[in-house]
Amino acid sequence: MGSISLNGINKSFGATEVLKDINLDIKDGEFLILIGPSGCGKSTLMNLIAGLEDLTGGEIVIDGKDVSDESPKDRDIAMVFQSYALYPTMNVARNICFGLEMSKMPKDEQEEILKKVSKLLQIDHLLDRKPGQLSGGQRQRVAMGRALARSPKVFLFDEPLSNLDAKLRVEMRTEIKKLHQRIGTTIVYVTHDQIEAMTLADRIAVLKDGELQQVGTPYEIYNDPVSHFVADFMGSPGMNFIECVVKDENLVVQSGGETYELAIPCKDAIKNSKLDVVMLGIRPEMLTEIEPSADKKNSYLHQIKFDVEVIEPMGADTVAIGQWNETEVMARLSPEAGNTAGKGFDLQVDTSKAILFDPNSGLRIR
Repeated sequence: MGSISLNGINKSFGATEVLKDINLDIKDGEFLILIGPSGCGKSTLMNLIAGLEDLTGGEIVIDGKDVSDESPKDRDIAMVFQSYALYPTMNVARNICFGLEMSKMPKDEQEEILKKVSKLLQIDHLLDRKPGQLSGGQRQRVAMGRALARSPKVFLFDEPLSNLDAKLRVEMRTEIKKLHQRIGTTIVYVTHDQIEAMTLADRIAVLKDGELQQVGTPYEIYNDPVSHFVADFMGSPGMNFIECVVKDENLVVQSGGETYELAIPCKDAIKNSKLDVVMLGIRPEMLTEIEPSADKKNSYLHQIKFDVEVIEPMGADTVAIGQWNETEVMARLSPEAGNTAGKGFDLQVDTSKAILFDPNSGLRIR
């Protein structure tokens, strides 16, 4: 069992607070991703879980036991580092089994574990090679194999794919996902890559300036963000944010030289906020070319003129960039529509999933 409870975690380096009152429960077998911009404290939090840093305050409980004062070797945790941390003079087999050797495990048991782990990670044909003879992806598999060999309660991954090229990152994401499905062990994974977070995680914990902003499934984080920061951080391309004047519980938008009033489903939220200006958040995929089959009676479907200034072909779709209310806005069009997009382009806007934020606090208006 590998459940983790982080209770009131604080960490300071001198007078600098790095983590502030972090409270988080991680379920046994869960794949939890810690994400946030550089310097948000995610790697420090992982080091605290591993026992590589001392707590300033709070407690860490693993499988019902307070391990706050335990050394790393007594926490039954295995860590996979960004730099792989392989021994260059040892072959793959010895790298995987080194921890088992140090624990005085009998040789026949080591051989059995090596056979099982190397087959699982498809590196059984590389056991006699040294790290310098391996590709980046192969070295990462060896690092994972060394962690797997110990059969820990918890795996910690610290930006393990950041040193790989784009194609290999995609392949290794799939490998890690398959691995978790096979072994079912708790994984805590640090990354700044929101695509990794969205594709791998059971739940995502978003950090900013040492504080936990939101914890939820990828769907919840993407579609129901609690703040401007979370909405902006998750998504590629990112969410559009436009300051809009409120008029009769609709939002006023200027686009293509014309003025439009957009109906949105959260009218009560606007009314209760008593704000004259709100920040509209809308994903690029809700801005598309006109669909002939669209329900014309849907009050949240709007047709507006859009002056396209820049086209960015992405293969499966095309990002069209223009302006609303003197703010840059991105739309996602089909490749065919992207080829003809220009000034006065007819844009379909679906506000059924529009989100509103307080322009001053950045918090969600509900």
